[in-house]
Amino acid sequence: MSFSALIIGHDTLALNCARMLREAGHEIRAIVTRHAAFRDWAGAEGIACKAPGEALEGVSADWLLSIANLEIIPDAVLGLARKGAVNFHDGPLPRYAGLNAPVWALLNGETRHGITWHRIAGGVDEGNILVQKTFDIAPNETALSLNTKCFAAAMESFPDVIEALAGDAAEGRKQDLSERSYYGRHDRPVSMGALEFSNNTSDLLRIVHALDHGDYWNPLTCPKLDAGEAVLLISGAAPAEGSDDAGRVLAVEKTSATIATRDGAIRLTGLRAADGGPVDATDILAQGQVLGTPTPPDPDFAQRAAKADPFWRARLLAMPDQAPPFQPAAAPEPCEAVLSLPSGMDLDEVRGRLAALAARMGLTHLALGTLDIAPGYLCRWLPLTIHADGTLEEAAAALVEEIGLALEKGPHAADLPARMQAPRACPPIAVSSDGDPVPGAALSLSADCTRLIGDTAQVSQADIDLFAARLVHVLNMRAETEIASLDILPEAERRDLLEARNATDTEVDPTCIHTAFEAQAARTPAAEALIYEGERLTYAALNARANQVAHVLRGMGAGPGGFVGLYMRRSAELLIGALAIQKAGAAYVPLDPEYPADRVALYIADSGAGIILTEAALARDLPPNDAALVKIDSDPRIAEAPETNPESGVTPDDLAYLIYTSGSTGTPKGVMVEHRNVANFFTGMDARIDHETGGTWLALTSLSFDISVLELFWTLARGFTVVISGDESRTMVSDRPIGQTGRGMEFSLFYWGNDDGVGRDKYRMLLDGAEFADRNGFCAVWTPERHFHAFGGPYPNPSVTGAAVAAVTRNLSVRAGSCVAPLHHPARVAEEWAVIDNLTNGRAALGIASGWQPHDFVLRPENAPPNNKPAMYDTIEKLRALWRGEEVAFPMADGTPHKVMTQPRPVSKELAIWVTTAGNPDTWREAGEIGANVLTHLLGQDVAEVGGKIKIYHDALRATGRDPADHRVTLMLHSYVAGSREKAREVAREPMKDYLRSAAGLIKQFAWVFPAFKKPKGVDNPMQLDLGTLDESELEAILDFAFERYFNDSGLFGTVTDCLARVEQLKRIGVDEIACLIDYGIARDTVLEGLRPLAEVLRLSNMGDAVEEGDYSIAAQIIRHDVTHLQCTPSMARMLVGNDEARRALARVNHLMIGGEALPGTLVRDLRAATEARIQNMYGPTETTIWSTTAPATEAPVNGIGTPIANTQVYVLDEAMQPVPTGVAGELYIGGAGVARGYWQRDDLTAERFVENPFGAGRLYRTGDLARWRAEGGLDFLGRADTQIKLRGYRIEMGEIETAMEGFAGVRQAVVTSREDSPGNVQLAGYYLADGVVDEGALARSLAEVLPAHMVPARFMKLDAFPLTPNKKIDRKALPEPVARRSASVTPIAQQRGTVGQVAAIWSRILGVADIGPQDHFFDLGGHSLLAVQAHREIRAELGAEALSITDIFRFPVLSALAAQIDKLSGPSTPDPVPDSQAETRAANRSEAMSRRRAMRAARGGRG
Repeated sequence: MSFSALIIGHDTLALNCARMLREAGHEIRAIVTRHAAFRDWAGAEGIACKAPGEALEGVSADWLLSIANLEIIPDAVLGLARKGAVNFHDGPLPRYAGLNAPVWALLNGETRHGITWHRIAGGVDEGNILVQKTFDIAPNETALSLNTKCFAAAMESFPDVIEALAGDAAEGRKQDLSERSYYGRHDRPVSMGALEFSNNTSDLLRIVHALDHGDYWNPLTCPKLDAGEAVLLISGAAPAEGSDDAGRVLAVEKTSATIATRDGAIRLTGLRAADGGPVDATDILAQGQVLGTPTPPDPDFAQRAAKADPFWRARLLAMPDQAPPFQPAAAPEPCEAVLSLPSGMDLDEVRGRLAALAARMGLTHLALGTLDIAPGYLCRWLPLTIHADGTLEEAAAALVEEIGLALEKGPHAADLPARMQAPRACPPIAVSSDGDPVPGAALSLSADCTRLIGDTAQVSQADIDLFAARLVHVLNMRAETEIASLDILPEAERRDLLEARNATDTEVDPTCIHTAFEAQAARTPAAEALIYEGERLTYAALNARANQVAHVLRGMGAGPGGFVGLYMRRSAELLIGALAIQKAGAAYVPLDPEYPADRVALYIADSGAGIILTEAALARDLPPNDAALVKIDSDPRIAEAPETNPESGVTPDDLAYLIYTSGSTGTPKGVMVEHRNVANFFTGMDARIDHETGGTWLALTSLSFDISVLELFWTLARGFTVVISGDESRTMVSDRPIGQTGRGMEFSLFYWGNDDGVGRDKYRMLLDGAEFADRNGFCAVWTPERHFHAFGGPYPNPSVTGAAVAAVTRNLSVRAGSCVAPLHHPARVAEEWAVIDNLTNGRAALGIASGWQPHDFVLRPENAPPNNKPAMYDTIEKLRALWRGEEVAFPMADGTPHKVMTQPRPVSKELAIWVTTAGNPDTWREAGEIGANVLTHLLGQDVAEVGGKIKIYHDALRATGRDPADHRVTLMLHSYVAGSREKAREVAREPMKDYLRSAAGLIKQFAWVFPAFKKPKGVDNPMQLDLGTLDESELEAILDFAFERYFNDSGLFGTVTDCLARVEQLKRIGVDEIACLIDYGIARDTVLEGLRPLAEVLRLSNMGDAVEEGDYSIAAQIIRHDVTHLQCTPSMARMLVGNDEARRALARVNHLMIGGEALPGTLVRDLRAATEARIQNMYGPTETTIWSTTAPATEAPVNGIGTPIANTQVYVLDEAMQPVPTGVAGELYIGGAGVARGYWQRDDLTAERFVENPFGAGRLYRTGDLARWRAEGGLDFLGRADTQIKLRGYRIEMGEIETAMEGFAGVRQAVVTSREDSPGNVQLAGYYLADGVVDEGALARSLAEVLPAHMVPARFMKLDAFPLTPNKKIDRKALPEPVARRSASVTPIAQQRGTVGQVAAIWSRILGVADIGPQDHFFDLGGHSLLAVQAHREIRAELGAEALSITDIFRFPVLSALAAQIDKLSGPSTPDPVPDSQAETRAANRSEAMSRRRAMRAARGGRG
């Protein structure tokens, strides 16, 4: 039988039940909810929907259903249901009646739980039971997962409720109230959740899990660690190894700690401050420290705080984030100000005036300090709402009420903001309840109202003094003054803001752009003015050519008041044309050929340009127009025109150019800029940019971007040489490797060889190669020491093979590479190598090794490891002494010492020694300490690691008084140079694999990082691997992988060009010599032929820093022309510091001007690491003529934009166009000589944006930018007034998230935006640039440590470059739809079979994410608990996995693990069929495996 219902509920559960009720054919008369999605559904279904408390006139129903509703329903509402009311309860009644049943069940150690649908009758949760469903509590169950189980159980059991209400079972069964347990709203766990470590680990784990609500509201308390001086909140816990006295700290990291318990240890993770903010646990805890008994507040205080929770929660949620209107002090010194109170004013009135002042500074709340009772458990401040309506007298009365109410409610729990998942910082301004400042407040008013006390981490003394003056000013106002009209600025601060900071009067030469250039051309006619690729023009030549074009334009009618379009590519002609248009008296209109044709057409039509100056090749690309064309490169009139300066009659009041701003705000609008505006700008730049000695300026900016005026025209008016980058090259930071180190590179040959026969030819490669090296500039030949192995077998004694090399060479050094010193008597080594030193006339040198093959030590067992390394250093010391001719004592048979001096005497005074190291940093340091050179390789270490070790080595040299320039780092590289990279790969592959095959340790390392290698259970590092378990196909695949890694990253392979890039890379990390290992298995004749291109690598590597002809990249231009000045946007600067060549080229630049976007401190940090240039942050809109303020750049998160330039005024104003106080955000207005005429033919828009100046003559331009003054006089740029977004009720500023992302290791630049890629699902997306792979899970976790959860992007996306607008700013609208975070290797769903594929398809449908892979994580892909419930239901329905619990979704969030659990519970899915032909024999199976490996290799090769 159908029935009607009234539903009251405030969660998704109520919505889903309502859907089921409708689907079952029952009527819903009305819904009462505050849940937005439920309300929207009701509206779409045509169901009446009311807010809680709203009248329900005319509503009646058979049944009232209370679902996810925690509020007592009034009797009048219950009376609307004719048959009765039913409530959903999240506990197994009669036990766990009341609230938060899942949490209390977990705290009490229950093993089963349940949910109950019961009639509403009698006392709370006492009515008859209609339906009950119970289930197991899993190990490590959390409040979140158990609540989710309850949610799922409610949905599964609701059809039974519907059936009961529709049938004759609606009466239900009575509860046995003798078994009843009850937990009220204000009940709290013992000690407010603080852990007592004298308990067992399992008891502590239960507390942490029971109070883990995930990202949802926690109504009780957070688990806590009481460290004595501070209380830390705990996010997670797990058992840990170890034991000690209970409470002893066994280990501590930034956000985790391991603590001994009664029966073991527990690891606590996600440690946070008491309010949920980030904290470094190492500042609070110390290893070995013993934690005492927690000291929570008295239970009465805890109970009072619990009762106050709802009130303070509402207050905190209503309190917006309030940035302190101050700047931190430069040094942590005490700062305060003494207040002089008006006679007779009571303290309540003083506090009321403080509130009024704070309100007028844009604050909505003050903080009230509380007594220091149980710090860390109870909050030390309470929010006071500022009532800004009415008079000062009324504000004081309202604050008295606020304080009274706050004191009546009492302090709330310190963890309340954390439990809300919405941390709230203390309001910047506070009222103290005692003589101490309020913790967290920037500024506190003392209890007696006589002092302002500052927190130097948030406020400077200058800010305190300003604020004190304002407060005194307000204290002296009449009580009846309306707050809305309150002028809080003292006269002194007003004069400072309006006058002193704008005292920029400067004399300006009232000249036009072109006449300033003409004057410079007259002063320095022969000086180089312009360079464009291979073309160079002097000032005289540039002036003459511009004059010729100007005369032609004049003849066509161009003149003052007219516009000439400039449709040209970037070249010398572009600048000639721009100058010519101004010389003719007209204003130029940039028409960028890269812009869409429709936009160019709009510019032409809107400007009414009667003439367009263009090039012959571009003329046909112009959109249809009526303008006359002048083709600058082919018009015959130009060559015949005079070269003299034309007289046009143009004045400084005429227009110089008309530049259209972007269309982001609607139809593009043309900004009219006059010559006088630009003349003032030139004067302003004279004071900000060094120009007295001229310089070379690299011009990168499009003429359509007004900052090009600085690059092209101010420079030419001040005697610079301007280098113009072409259209193709102005955004190309680097085209190819460029030598910039100022260093050469030595090359030597290194031999290893295989013992593949007998006879003289065994050493032909050695001798022929040595002779070639001797003739072609190589510095040395190295031969090794190798025993008892065919690989390297030809070289058991480097002194013997070295003597052979000595006999056929005249120039190069003969070296041991290496002599295993612990295997030899030092005197024998000295004697043998002295022979070679004589044969070579002083060219002998030794690499010394400690030994690496254990069986080699049969030659000298006493020096076997661990004695080998000390023996090596002892031998080095004795060798040096013997070489210098000193007597060294050695023991005789009876132990008595006998001094010897070796013969023959060497030619060289000192023995050159290299210490051979495989990468141990200690060996590098020790080599530096004894003044030895270093010989190393790239087997097992990469280039960056070697660079770090070279720094260690150089530091050790300097520490012992040695100059690194006198010592050498030699890097042995497997080498083969060919005509093509593929040829080199083909030749080197198999020999290199054979070489690697001989080194078990290397195979293990490569296997460990091989994506397809399945690590055995119980193996946690590569050296534990048993290579014997690898079959032939697996070993082959690993060797292929290893070869590709080594070929691409670690050898000297490929073409001459490829090798030069590697050489440059090694120069930059400090390598002095490359020892080219050439005989590792490649055929002898092939090796010898490959020496010729290798010699070419040697030659080119030592030609000095030269830029190749045809390279016009930014890096090449800087180097080629010794560029001194460069201007660019932050986006372009990011590109420069992100490229090796460009970053190193920046070191040559003296002055960097960065502007056009907000300049983050992280970018300044990166720039300063690359260059010692003076970096200026430039700010200004087109409407006020390029840059209006500048400041030296800093690494502060908010980079100041500085002070106004010459004859410029800047004001930070409120909506009434009145100045806001220092530190308070307002809209930035700019006035003065730079303010443009307005918008072309847009009088309405001009009137809106260009307003009369209420503080002086002229007009102000409304920038729409938010800014604030600093106390010391500069401006901060805070973003656009409309850049904030609101997400889930929170206001979010993207810049803060971007700064946090850029602080993560590896992230070079970040951009965050909000997206709604699926309807209603608005998420933050974080885009980033990075040099390598960034662990996005770790990035998210890192952000979560410093940002509220709602500010952590849901998705991340790595880009190769950010899309840019034509003006090289980041084009946020062009950012692609981000993909969800996933594992590095993804198999598309279509290729996945069995359970993995089925679950992947369900996830994909639910999450809206394509191509989910086996290692993807449900929650990293955007899943949350409600989606987990949906996934659970669909998996059970589609896969028949009835045994799968909702907890399994949380326990196994990785796809492959969840699929395995499903198979375990319900039996594996049907295996994929195996073709009969591949099931016959093991050989066939192996063939199939090899085919898969080859396919994988091919795929890797395809990815490049």
